[in-house]
Amino acid sequence: MKTYLLGLIYSLTFIVSYAQAQSPSSTRFWVSPGIGKATYPSMMIAMAIEPANTKTILSGRFSVNGEWIMHDTPGIRTAEWGLLYGRRLNNILVSAGVSYLSGAARGNYLYTDPNPYLGTGKVYEKINYKTIGIPMEVRYIAALKHVGIGLTAFGNVNTKRSFIGLNVSLYAGKMK
Repeated sequence: MKTYLLGLIYSLTFIVSYAQAQSPSSTRFWVSPGIGKATYPSMMIAMAIEPANTKTILSGRFSVNGEWIMHDTPGIRTAEWGLLYGRRLNNILVSAGVSYLSGAARGNYLYTDPNPYLGTGKVYEKINYKTIGIPMEVRYIAALKHVGIGLTAFGNVNTKRSFIGLNVSLYAGKMK
């Protein structure tokens, strides 16, 4: 999983450096952290490149959504690593791709902790899962030359825990 993320970062870095060598004045690229809400609170970091003289976008994203304050144990969590391809329509980016997801879900009820530190004290069986999904997103970006702010509607369709959400994101890079 970490190897996949490192490979994605190296690939995007290579693409950015190659594209800059080809046409540095018109290639766009950015990195974007964001927070918001999917089924549970979410955090996302994304990076993208728009090669010179095209309206296509290649982006990678890592997102986590889950219970940050757990009332029951274990907490429900989904982590996603995705590679997306899309198009720019003025300030709107629309993209979809393929992703790897891993997470934890609750299984059967096991017992109740008589002295819980936080929450109800209910303890459930922990079910870990891994799957492949189809990530999708629509980003609206209001940007200056090197910084921006935006709204991202995102989702993932998969066999274990599909989700949709909305994030507010900051952008840094070559935006114009």
